[in-house]
Amino acid sequence: MLAELARVNTISNNLANSVTVGYKRSQTVNRSFPEVLLYKLYNRQNPLPLGFTGTGAYIDEVVTLNIPGNYVPSENPLDIAIKNGYLVVDTPLGERFTKNGQLVINSDGYLSTVDGYTVLGTRGPIRIQQGGSIVFSSAGEVIVDGQVIDTLRVVTPQGGDAIEKIGENLVNFTPQPVQPEIEQYALELSNVNVVREMVELISAYRAYEANQKVVQAEDGITDRLISDLGRFA
Repeated sequence: MLAELARVNTISNNLANSVTVGYKRSQTVNRSFPEVLLYKLYNRQNPLPLGFTGTGAYIDEVVTLNIPGNYVPSENPLDIAIKNGYLVVDTPLGERFTKNGQLVINSDGYLSTVDGYTVLGTRGPIRIQQGGSIVFSSAGEVIVDGQVIDTLRVVTPQGGDAIEKIGENLVNFTPQPVQPEIEQYALELSNVNVVREMVELISAYRAYEANQKVVQAEDGITDRLISDLGRFA
């Protein structure tokens, strides 16, 4: 039941972020507890093996599926799609990474995410001159009024390293720098398929309900057994 409850929570979080720019779908991975060999004991000398029975399952891990979402056009020059990795941003916890290409210029003139985290280039935080015309090249160059002022840092998980979600559309992993592939006037949508998630949510609810009924039936049998034993004692 705990495994199905965790699955329900994970699917619910996917559905809640189905319209979040750059969100990556999570999926639970179940693992079975060791099986147990059952015997029927006529006597201690000749036990009859009946076969193996399972002892349940548990959540081994929750993985983030790093699969691209759909790209949609935008009319905002600060909207970019990061096609081959994640932007590097500065947070109170240090450098973290995001797929959310909805950028803004904060009150101090620095390029940042909509959540307020400063976007980092190869030279550090990227300061944009007030009123300047900004262009992002396909190679990640930040061009203001025709002058290249910096290049966006883009990274991917090193060697298939697991992606850890830490909230506010930020993730953490062991980074490996890559050559940026940027598309300006575009955004990458979430890779969540709402129909599939709804189907999986119904399936998880039904599995949870079935397990719940088994537990209730076992409780009823135990209660009846204790009551009958008390009556004949």
